[in-house]
Amino acid sequence: MTSNREEQVEYAQPQDTLSRREVATACTVSLKLSIPTLLDTMDNVADALYNGWPERLYVLSCAGSILYKGGKGPFGFDTEELAAFLAEHIIQSE
Repeated sequence: MTSNREEQVEYAQPQDTLSRREVATACTVSLKLSIPTLLDTMDNVADALYNGWPERLYVLSCAGSILYKGGKGPFGFDTEELAAFLAEHIIQSE
């Protein structure tokens, strides 16, 4: 993506878990994420289970079931919809 080149956030495809962890850590730090970040296995089990491409925003239950599945990203992200879902879900769970 052109914007990735302009922002210098291009990485080679990791070939092992350590390299994948390094890229994930760099992204987590640069994006200043304060939520848990999970690393998929090299055989991409989570990607296959949750349709990780294109990117999507998910909310999972503690048991791992999908509670919210957003649109195809990054341009299909609806952060207002996600915020509304989280607000409703948090109120319901209290």
